[in-house]
Amino acid sequence: MDKSSGRKLLLSSVCRPFGTRYGDGFGTSYEGTHQILWAQGPFRTRATTTQWGIDFIAENLRIPTTTLHYPTMEQFVAEVRRGYDYVGIAFVSPTLHKMIPMAQAVRKHAPHSKIVLGGYGTALGDDMLAPYADHICRGEGVAFLRELLGERADVPFRQPTITQQSTLFSLPVLGRTGYVFAGLGCPNGCDFCATSHYFGRRHIRLLPDGPAILGAIERLRGEFPDLDSIWINDEDFLLNEERGRGFLEALRASGLPPLSISIFGSVKGLSQYTAAELVEMGIDWVWVGYEGKRAGFSKMQGRSYADLFADLHRHGISVLASMIVGFDYQTPEIIREEYEELLSLRPSMCQFLIYGPAHGTPLHARLTAEGRLDPEVIDDHHLHDGFTLGFRHPHIGRDAMSAIQRGLYHEEFARLGPSVFRVVEDRLAGYENLRGHPVPRVRAKAEHYGRLAHGAMALIPGSRRHVNAASSAWLAGLQRRIAAATGPMTLAERAASLLVPAAIRYTEFKLRHDLGQQPEFTRRTFRMTPQPRTAVVPLPRPAFDAR
Repeated sequence: MDKSSGRKLLLSSVCRPFGTRYGDGFGTSYEGTHQILWAQGPFRTRATTTQWGIDFIAENLRIPTTTLHYPTMEQFVAEVRRGYDYVGIAFVSPTLHKMIPMAQAVRKHAPHSKIVLGGYGTALGDDMLAPYADHICRGEGVAFLRELLGERADVPFRQPTITQQSTLFSLPVLGRTGYVFAGLGCPNGCDFCATSHYFGRRHIRLLPDGPAILGAIERLRGEFPDLDSIWINDEDFLLNEERGRGFLEALRASGLPPLSISIFGSVKGLSQYTAAELVEMGIDWVWVGYEGKRAGFSKMQGRSYADLFADLHRHGISVLASMIVGFDYQTPEIIREEYEELLSLRPSMCQFLIYGPAHGTPLHARLTAEGRLDPEVIDDHHLHDGFTLGFRHPHIGRDAMSAIQRGLYHEEFARLGPSVFRVVEDRLAGYENLRGHPVPRVRAKAEHYGRLAHGAMALIPGSRRHVNAASSAWLAGLQRRIAAATGPMTLAERAASLLVPAAIRYTEFKLRHDLGQQPEFTRRTFRMTPQPRTAVVPLPRPAFDAR
């Protein structure tokens, strides 16, 4: 029996505002770029990353549902008072302090509503969360709520329509990105990874094969015909080679123009393909775990980092490398050695996070057994943000570790220049190296690279005034190289370049005075009146892939 009939569900992210002044840890943000580009000032690309999981869940239930992304507490309370049978709140450990007053507000303003807690924060355990919840969702949320509501479990998945507009220098110059949700979880099982262990080291394939992935992209483009930038959400998208090659073959058989696809990947997964095959797939941005040279995780097996990164860059593919500081073997000298090796690979972007014992992970269990957890940090959940050392390290203290970490970010920016222009340099390399490639899709992608590189020239002259001398000289050289390869700026492009300095100064002003630094609020309805504008993508039930 479908118990959801006649009932309503509210799903919400945690409430804004965000920032250290509001009790958040430094690494907590509503933006995916914060932990990557925070030290790059106005050169940081900006976008509100919504809590996509609640929209995915809402799309795949029968119960009338409303989703809220980053409401204020006043907006959340006003919505709760509309009368919902269930109120779900998605949170993580660093936002526990935001979830608790939301749950208390539900008890106060809608005492008959049942509270459902979900997200990685539920790894904190029932002892801590039971006072705030009637139900705790762990694992895949659609299956949990279908069972709770008495809905059919065998209904095919549908993809929600989610897009994101990015800006640079406060201008929407980067276009819109669409999201495709291909999988949850990861079988690699790195000891620190909450994602992998939250799902029991299983990979849940929301999209089981290559044709299904292509179908989701095509339906998204049906909603937005000009959309060519796609984020495929899957923790190690290409690790399953059969599915990856199936996607490549499906693309080869399609009539789609060159796409611009961003993914999470690993050395192990990426080593199964040539860089040219990745270009054919449309992949031009990869997030790779560099971790630590002696970390020894299985996902690091395959091609050497030096060989892989150089090959990707030659093919126009940008690399975000994530480095960890705080492994037991690391001293300040070893961190410096590994850091220098990473910078020698000239990654397009970098993330530097402190080794963190997230709840539910083997690292947390090991450090607990060894009596090494720092109670001041472990009991202060807003510090579980990747920017605070949460255990007693054999060589480096808590404050020293944070100082080292923050210094790495500042130095990377000073030495390698703005990441946005490192990406442009990647595109230029791809254009120069691939425009004569024998495969038509690769040649077409090369031409796309060339157009992107040429268009970025207008941003360079004004940007040179806001970086150090070495970066300014590099940017001047990059502009000359782009002009030599793709032609000089047109008169219109030169005129547009004159506006860039003002846009940068305006962005710096907003950052300095904390203006416009909060997320946009989004409210969506599903199966309510009026009907939402959503894409319907029929998919099979999830498949568990132990790989």
